[in-house]
Amino acid sequence: MAMAGQLEDSEMIVHIGPQHPSLPGPFMLDLKLKGEVVQDAYLNMGYIHKGIEKLLENRTYLQCIPITDRMCYLSSLSNNEVFCSCVERLLGVEPPERAQYIRVLVQELSRIQSHLIGMGEFAEFIGFMSMFMFLVRERESIITLIEMITGARLTHTYGRFGGVRHDLPDGFVDRARKLLPAFEKKMRENVDTLESDEVYLERTEGVGKVSPEVAKQVGVTGPVLRASGIEYDIRRVEPTLVYPDLDFKVITDKRGDVFARVHCRFEEIFESLHIIDQCLDQMPAGEVRAKLPKTIKPEGEAYCRVEDPRGEMAMYVVGDGSPKPYRVKVRDPSYANLQALPPVLRGVYVADVVAIAGSMDTCISGVDR
Repeated sequence: MAMAGQLEDSEMIVHIGPQHPSLPGPFMLDLKLKGEVVQDAYLNMGYIHKGIEKLLENRTYLQCIPITDRMCYLSSLSNNEVFCSCVERLLGVEPPERAQYIRVLVQELSRIQSHLIGMGEFAEFIGFMSMFMFLVRERESIITLIEMITGARLTHTYGRFGGVRHDLPDGFVDRARKLLPAFEKKMRENVDTLESDEVYLERTEGVGKVSPEVAKQVGVTGPVLRASGIEYDIRRVEPTLVYPDLDFKVITDKRGDVFARVHCRFEEIFESLHIIDQCLDQMPAGEVRAKLPKTIKPEGEAYCRVEDPRGEMAMYVVGDGSPKPYRVKVRDPSYANLQALPPVLRGVYVADVVAIAGSMDTCISGVDR
């Protein structure tokens, strides 16, 4: 490490990673400690080398969709959505209204399952193993609904240019109406249990504060930004699909600490349930995919953004009139969110580092390009 030669006798370097239970995926965080206090933190990212963007540039547009699943397996439906939106913009195509509702529906279900596994892991990091199991148990009902639609539990490849792969299966709406109220009731109990625990409050309140100034300076988005009091959500500032027709609140919290980041995600789960209810009520009958040629050869450039569970997910796609994209650039929210760690970790106790890093809910697979 570069700073090793500049240490005082009372200082030491501690490596967290590149493989560590609290940071899934190859990622390394170097901490410069003096006693139990973090003096400085250094990020080392880039160990995966998946080369997603180059893979996309060497596949036909349709073959790219399964690749986008692999950018972050917890956000595969958001990744499908942003790529399909870019290609639709290049083609000048708009999905039928029913397909737009279905795409909103699956994105919100995906947001819920992602928040549940992220916050379950966070609870495990700070010693709440039972809460991890409770949240994973509740997640199963959401995964079951997604599986009914896409046929998969992890990598869905469900979005299509101009719509979705296929319509909702028979019985889905009735199943959703039966499962979701019971899910909401259990989640309220889980959140109340966690947020009333004195140990949990000691570990999270006032810990790892991200000020609005730092949040904007390093470019964080999603719940990390909104937990610092900034009301910014792509679903509101640049809405796509039928989001403008739906009623929902942008959840914010002014505290900016670990508690606020986790609390925002829990409240977003309830807001997503509200959106799903509206989709089930308002979804019209009709086609679920616009008619397009079997092989598409778009030309031009497009930049699209969606509100991923972790923040602003964006893609820039350039088409040169061939069956494959000429250039693809991905903007993943986790890369920017991790930039908040070094300034936030300076001056905290080393015992709080895992809690702070876990509250960022980063996906290391999304960080590496």
